[in-house]
Amino acid sequence: MDSQDFVRLIPPHLIAALHTAAVMLGREEAEDAVQEAIIRAWQARATLREPDAVRAWFLRITVNVCQAWQRGRYGTTRRMTTSLDVTLHTLASDINDPGTKAQADSLDLRLALDHLDHSLRQIVILRYYADLGSPEIGEILGMAPGTVRARLRRALLMLHEQLSESPEQQVVKGASDVESIS
Repeated sequence: MDSQDFVRLIPPHLIAALHTAAVMLGREEAEDAVQEAIIRAWQARATLREPDAVRAWFLRITVNVCQAWQRGRYGTTRRMTTSLDVTLHTLASDINDPGTKAQADSLDLRLALDHLDHSLRQIVILRYYADLGSPEIGEILGMAPGTVRARLRRALLMLHEQLSESPEQQVVKGASDVESIS
């Protein structure tokens, strides 16, 4: 891919990359991570042989950058109270207003996603926040589309189970999580 192709092919996928990075790292770090992914994609542009695969290729780079950030300095100081809102351009005022139901629901979803196994969390993020289908997710993560669908179903069942717990059960579970960290 030459520089003109790069400038033409990458911008349509920036929103999906921002959504993916926002869910993996939080809104505050998403733009920086995507900028890093753009730099890495630019450096590796010669490796893209099939221009039709640019979306999966670029999102794989974005996911790799986010994973590196989670393993590095960022992962040790991750803000667990950051809202999961990933619209990035126009934030609803009720989600940013602490104490509202939308804010609480957003934090509940963030906590539920954080309790998923890393591989399941990635599939949910790529499906619902990057709006990818199972073939694209499989290409990014190196697995068969059927495996992606099976893991997505398992992840959704786990999320449903966790989010449908009563508030009392969540408090007890949260307290046990804190005790296990100590």
